[in-house]
Amino acid sequence: MIRAIKNPLNFIGNASTNFLATNFNNNQMLSDYYIENASFFRLDNINFAYNVGSVFNKKANMRLTATAQNVFVITKYKGLDPENSSDAGVDGNIYPRPRIFSAGVNLDF
Repeated sequence: MIRAIKNPLNFIGNASTNFLATNFNNNQMLSDYYIENASFFRLDNINFAYNVGSVFNKKANMRLTATAQNVFVITKYKGLDPENSSDAGVDGNIYPRPRIFSAGVNLDF
């Protein structure tokens, strides 16, 4: 029989979604039940630049740039980020990495 302390709202706090499937009868501090393979392939940064050359009747040089960060991750890991930076190795309180796109135009007069 599993005994769990319930909070005033009558649900188990801080438990995994498969809490009842584990068949744990007490705290399993040294269990490897939740360990999974976190190998991954990540494309983190892409930078493109193109020198257009002389513009505005040869009064300026133009350069176009584009950058993408956190482009994609290939993994079978079920959590948010396989590259977890917490000391305990638990990814319960992290935010997902943002995907950022930026573009730029440089004019050299």
